[in-house]
This record gives sequence, C-alpha cells and structure tokens, in this order.
Amino acid sequence: MDLFNMILGEGIKLGASDIHLAPGSYPVYRVDRRLIFDESIISMSGEMLENLVVDFSKITKNLEKVYEEKKQVDFSYTYCGYRFRINLSLTKGYPTFSIRLIPNGDIDIETTGIKDLINRLKKVNSGLILITGKVNSGKSTTLNAFIQELNKEANKKIVTIEDPIEYVHVSNKCVIIQKEVGIEADVLSYYDGLINLLREDADISVLGEIRDKKTMDVALDLAESGGLVIGTLHTRSCGETIERIINMYEPTDQTSIKNTVSSILKLVISQKLLVGKNGGLVLVPEVMVVNSTISAQIRQVKFSVSEIEDSVHSLRLSGCKSFESSLTQLYVSNTIDMKTLKAAVDQDKLDIIKGLIVNAGGILEE
Repeated sequence: MDLFNMILGEGIKLGASDIHLAPGSYPVYRVDRRLIFDESIISMSGEMLENLVVDFSKITKNLEKVYEEKKQVDFSYTYCGYRFRINLSLTKGYPTFSIRLIPNGDIDIETTGIKDLINRLKKVNSGLILITGKVNSGKSTTLNAFIQELNKEANKKIVTIEDPIEYVHVSNKCVIIQKEVGIEADVLSYYDGLINLLREDADISVLGEIRDKKTMDVALDLAESGGLVIGTLHTRSCGETIERIINMYEPTDQTSIKNTVSSILKLVISQKLLVGKNGGLVLVPEVMVVNSTISAQIRQVKFSVSEIEDSVHSLRLSGCKSFESSLTQLYVSNTIDMKTLKAAVDQDKLDIIKGLIVNAGGILEE
C-alpha cells in the first residue's frame, strides 16, 4: 500500500481529478482533462496490481466476494484526509484501477462557478430536480454543494443514497443521513433505498443516480408525496433528459408519464466542463425551469427535444439559461477561447453562438 499511497499523494499535489493504474503502464493522472504519465514511478505490473487487490480485500468489507462474482467493484478509500472513489475492474485478466479524487473540505461555490446554480436550487421546495451531464461534468460537486449550503442555513432532514458515498457531510442545521448502495452496505440498490425513504420522513431525498424505470417510478412517487427529490442522470442536455425519462416507459404508458413529469419536474440543470484559457476547468451550465410553456411541451403527443431547447434559449426571463448563452458569456468574458468553444458544439450551434457574441459586443477570433 505504500506505493499506492505515494501515487495518491502525487495526485493530490497535482490537483488531479482522476488517477488510472493499469498493467504495463505508468501511473496516469488526469489534470484539467489532460493525461499525465508519471515516469518517475515504475510501470505497474499485473502482479503488483493483484497484490493491491489483496491489500484492499483485507480492509474493505466484502470486496473480494463482489469482485469475484461481478469482475468489478466500486468502493471508497481515505488517505491523508482525502477520500477516493475507486472502480476496480479487469483488463486481459489483470486488475485495473480508476480512481476519482474527491476534493477535501468545503466546496467553494464561488471559485467553482456554481453559486448561481445553488441559489437557483434553493428556490425549489418540492417536486423533482435533475442534475445531468456526461461523466466528469461536475454533477456530484453541484449536488453536494447544495447539501453543504442547506446544512448551513436550513432546518431539514436530508437522506442521500449513493454508490459509493463521496463527500461526507456532518449534520449542522440539517439532519443528514447518507446511505451507501451495495451488498453488505447500507442498502442493496437505489430502488430499495428509495422505497424505504417513503417511511423515513425525509424533507429532501438525494439520489446519486437514477438508472432505470423502477427507480424513476419511486422518485416520482416521493416527489408527488410533497417532498423534494434530487437525482442525477447521464444525459447531455435538458431536452435529452426529458426524452430519456419518457423512453424508459412503454409507448402505452408514455402519455401518463408525460403528464406526471410535466407536473412534478421543477428544474433541470445540465452541465459541461471545459478547459479555461488560463487552465483549470470551467463550468458551462444549461438551466431549464419547468414553467407552463415547457410543461405543455412535455405533454405533447410528439415530444421534441429541439422545441425544448428553443424554449430554454428564449425563456431567459423565467430563469432558463441555454448552453449557447453560457458559452457566449464565457467567451465574451475571455474565460474560454474560440478553439475550445468550437470543440464543444456542433456547427449549427456555433453559428448561433457567433451571432450572440457579436450582439454582446464581443470580437470573434479567426
């Protein structure tokens, strides 16, 4: 474990978001989306990684059993006050580790650029909120910053269901109960944890991920009961999020689910992270406030992602904010350059953004 801890320490020093260990490769750190190979440390052999699995099996309950049955396992580890989320899987018969570094201490909502999102989240007291984005888009940071800020000022019971627990919250003004998903953990599945939440008197229910129809059903039931439910989905935009929910259901059930979602869903935040001009990752949010216009669009017989996107772009006065608007703001403020902007959007969107930049008084780079 000494070598492993040394690698983690280097990751902390570099400000890495992830660390990758694979047989036949040097340790690799992901820093601001770039992969950095650490040639100062010996290449990791399959035998070294197998020994590491043995070490973790001695300190992590049930790891060996789950790993043997499923050929992969997720667990957490703490070193020097930092928490790490670890995925252990196989490649060509040998272990490979993907390690996510969970930042230590309070989340600074100012420097991370999520203060406005947190303030928007605080305005919703009931119903369903979804925070979406691809892997490594900052969903967990936004979700846990919201819990952190509520804990400073609200008086509510918050129950989280996570796989695994990442940020650890200590109850302050809120009562915070965190449950980890897994065999011999706190709950067997997101679904089982959610079912029990109906009996736990939670003001706010937080789901690390909504993975399937069964889980979505219970999330909607919880939201209909009067509480606030917050979950995450791996979707790329607000419109695509609605489409994903609808497509979880059979065609015969879609009219009913559209009606339910249009009344229960209150807010969707979709996130991207881009590399800024001065280094570091910059948040690009899309925000959809489900008002009467968007609610009606969700209920339409033929649902249209593009219509939702158009409404998000046009309903700025209702609190909506499109990706195009966010990217324009970042470019005009000299936070990102045109190369980064072009890589982030399709050509049809790029033409729209260029028009917005000109209207905002910005100068287009060649």
